Amino acid sequence: MKKKINILILFVGVLFLSGKTAVSQINIYSVNQVITISSALFTLDVDSDGYDDYTFEILPLSGILNAARVISLGNSQVMDGSTLGYPDTLNFGDNVTSPFSSGNTVLGTDIGGGGQFSGTGIKYLGLNLDISGNSHLGWISLEVAASNDTIILHDIGYNTISSNGITAGQMNLISVNEIRSIDFEIYPNPCQNIISIDWPNSYNSVSYSISDLSGQLLINGVITKNIDISTLASGTYILTIAEGQNIGRNKFTKN
Repeated sequence: MKKKINILILFVGVLFLSGKTAVSQINIYSVNQVITISSALFTLDVDSDGYDDYTFEILPLSGILNAARVISLGNSQVMDGSTLGYPDTLNFGDNVTSPFSSGNTVLGTDIGGGGQFSGTGIKYLGLNLDISGNSHLGWISLEVAASNDTIILHDIGYNTISSNGITAGQMNLISVNEIRSIDFEIYPNPCQNIISIDWPNSYNSVSYSISDLSGQLLINGVITKNIDISTLASGTYILTIAEGQNIGRNKFTKN
């Protein structure tokens, strides 16, 4: 069963080229989709032109193994520069450049992540979008559980000017060096059933995920300040929060 999303596009930025004012924009929006081994596959029409661009799914393999898979549709492609056929994981600020290849692509098929995405928190997948026959570079932020049985899609962005560059996580045309990681505190730490975060923009809501030290995704959602962790066993965990392209991570211990 396919799912599609209606796109809310935010337009930001102006680029000046060759002495003329050329309007350049990065279209960004939130996907906020969780794909599990029991859920339907999720199909994404990035630019809402009626043509599907990518499908994300969890594909059972032999034994207990699963593949967290993205399938390129039509002429849109994912970045796949790996010699093993896995797409390369991008960190925030990495350039989205060639090579690209079309066809089915696996994010990871083993515990620990052969494709480098599994169990490592929020990473980026480079995109080469076909929009009206032109190539547009983009990215999607996502997390893949270490067991490869869950994919969380966060945000997506692409350059409206064909063949123009973009960096992973870029949401406007300011330099990536002007963007800072989120510096936040967790309290109390150690804790019991509730943790709170303290950071400069704590009045804003942010997306979050909690994983164990092996990278297994346990909890995710959206918060402004407090997170209920009563379902977690005693141990040490990693909390990741993300506001747009800004990301922060901290460890905490539950008694």
